[in-house]
Amino acid sequence: MRKAWLSGVLCLSLSAPLAAQTFNQSATYLALTRTAVAGLPPVATSTILGDLQDGVALAIRYGYVPSGMGLSQLNNFGLTAVLPVGAGATFSITGGISSQSEGGSDALVLDVGGDMRLTDMPFSQGRSAPRLRVGLNGELGYAKPRDASLFAGSVGLPLSIIRASRPKQEMQVVPFLIPAFAFGNFNPDDNTNLPHESGAHFMIGGGVGIYNRSSSIALNLGVQYVAVESGQVQLGLVLTLGGR
Repeated sequence: MRKAWLSGVLCLSLSAPLAAQTFNQSATYLALTRTAVAGLPPVATSTILGDLQDGVALAIRYGYVPSGMGLSQLNNFGLTAVLPVGAGATFSITGGISSQSEGGSDALVLDVGGDMRLTDMPFSQGRSAPRLRVGLNGELGYAKPRDASLFAGSVGLPLSIIRASRPKQEMQVVPFLIPAFAFGNFNPDDNTNLPHESGAHFMIGGGVGIYNRSSSIALNLGVQYVAVESGQVQLGLVLTLGGR
């Protein structure tokens, strides 16, 4: 018997020759959006913000994925521990839950990731001139809803606009963009009679980080979009505590 949470995906496999591609896209999109890779907003780490991190930071994350690809909407929650690795890199560990609004089951979400600074490129001369920071990041995610195991991963190039010299008491607003290459893997349990599917997609994320260097509380808004037909933009919020 087919499980209710798979019904949206399964119905797409009943149309003609295009069905195989549609099912593959829907299954891999599911893997990405039910894991932290595309289901949670990106964290504006100290690497992205161009700031120093002193100690472990805890990021509380919420991501909302509207219904699309024949799937119902998702509400994803996660807690991420962000650890500094030297002056220009971080390592993160995430645990959370993905909740489907209709006909589905909650899923355990686990994820590991990291980022590092590659270079800073000033827009003009002067110590206080804005700079384009270019980084490298990657993550691997896992989710376990009923009757399937989902795996996903990504490799991206975070781009952010930072100021190298700024007053400690001044509020900072840092926009960032993360183009990435992502993959999803859909592994149904044997009793579903559904095929295993894997696929790679372009993904783009971004947001705005808002913080004050004198405060241990930071906020960032974030989005993620997986470039598949009928894919939806994930909207989210991250509240980060500590690390300064």
